[in-house]
Amino acid sequence: MHLLSEEAIDDGTRQLLAKIRHSLGLPALFIYYPALAAYPPFLRLHWQMMCSVVETANFFACGDRLRADAYTRTHNYLHIPDLCAWLGQSRLSVAARQELATSLDLFHYANPLLLLLFCAQLQALEGPIGEAKGTVQAAVHPTYVESPLLGVEENMPAAVRRRYEEIRRVLEMPYVNVEYEAMARYPDFLNFYWELLKGLLQSPLYQESQYGLRETAWNLARELPGPLELSVDQLLEAGMKQEEIASVARILELFVKNLSGLLMNVAIAKIALEGGNIVAERKSETKSDSERVA
Repeated sequence: MHLLSEEAIDDGTRQLLAKIRHSLGLPALFIYYPALAAYPPFLRLHWQMMCSVVETANFFACGDRLRADAYTRTHNYLHIPDLCAWLGQSRLSVAARQELATSLDLFHYANPLLLLLFCAQLQALEGPIGEAKGTVQAAVHPTYVESPLLGVEENMPAAVRRRYEEIRRVLEMPYVNVEYEAMARYPDFLNFYWELLKGLLQSPLYQESQYGLRETAWNLARELPGPLELSVDQLLEAGMKQEEIASVARILELFVKNLSGLLMNVAIAKIALEGGNIVAERKSETKSDSERVA
């Protein structure tokens, strides 16, 4: 996977990225679409196929369902403590909590939409998908205007750079997601969160939930307005080489794997920042015990 610098992207592709960002209601595009910008013919045909879908209420409704599924699985199946209580007021101020919450809300909104798009695209390479719909409602969705502040790796202290390297190694990814870069502005929070996440990654419930989320996204992509198809023959006709098409397919598979876990990882951070779910469970158990006694 090759990430182009801003200067290396041609004007047409830069304008196309701006259209994608605007259509999704995002302040910026991180990693995923900039990586696909290395293949301008693919990106052009991909968005030509998907742009009308993203203009529908159905697309964002499917994103809402996927987002709710991720949050519900995470809250119900994983034990998440109150990280703010662990850290204390002196190490995470009210302003810091608000900044983190705002960034996590953006990622919690954006990632289900991206996962849907890439699941749909992977399937469209194999044949037509989607449901033919007579009429569709126009999309109404949030618009985020402020990009989150990030701890860019080359500007971070050595301890944070080592943490980034560990994140790449454990998650088996060639990059560090911006979600972790946003947390890295508060290294104490990132450290506590990462130790929590490493433990949860070993849980069979986490792995089952990630697989379930990927399956949900795969099925929801088939509910989008269609038919949607972008065949290998079309890409060849657009001037792409076989090896470039294979690279795009591998990148899309990587993104689907990454995003299906990232949906849960962002939900974990949100729940931890909101007070965790362990205390709520204990309260619920105490109430049930009292009701049985009564």
